[in-house]
Amino acid sequence: MVTNLSNAVVTFIYNLLMLRFLGEDGVAAITIVLYSQFLLTALHMGFSMGVSPVVSFNYGAGNWSRLRRVFRYCVLFIALASGLVFAAALSLAGFIVGVFSPEGTVVYDIALSGFFLFSPSFLFAGVNIFTSSLFTALSDGFRSAAVSFARPFGFLLVGLLLLPLFLDVNGVWLAVPFAELLCCGLSLLFLLRNREKYHYA
Repeated sequence: MVTNLSNAVVTFIYNLLMLRFLGEDGVAAITIVLYSQFLLTALHMGFSMGVSPVVSFNYGAGNWSRLRRVFRYCVLFIALASGLVFAAALSLAGFIVGVFSPEGTVVYDIALSGFFLFSPSFLFAGVNIFTSSLFTALSDGFRSAAVSFARPFGFLLVGLLLLPLFLDVNGVWLAVPFAELLCCGLSLLFLLRNREKYHYA
């Protein structure tokens, strides 16, 4: 719910900034990259939603040893998947952008250059998506909502408002990696501070 509510505001700000810096071609380019983000984070979303019932069941049953084992597997998977998705984003950037815009066009060139600046976000997104799903599975709505709010809206809004002041259009592309990195810090803080309370580590 939080993610969907924030999308309209963030998209509006993205469009305003891109119109200011690069015109209509910039708006088209950022749209391509944001669609690509949804595609490349689908693995983390699917995994996190799929493992949530397993976490909930073992937490409810008080099976702490199995819960810890499941958590370790999840951490390993998220770490490996994040690295693979980041590598895929870099190596397949031209192909991914080319699906939406023909090579040689202005939109293609803008989107491709922006995609490389945007790609580091994939290193941190998996941790944030998993953390939100984990706390949902543990019936901790506050921490789940905090991560869900900070990732696509809170930190991102700060990045979109501040980074372009110093980095121009590069600041727009770097806003998502900036937000994912800060949110990753918040996620790790929640995970470390609540490991004994929920017995997952």
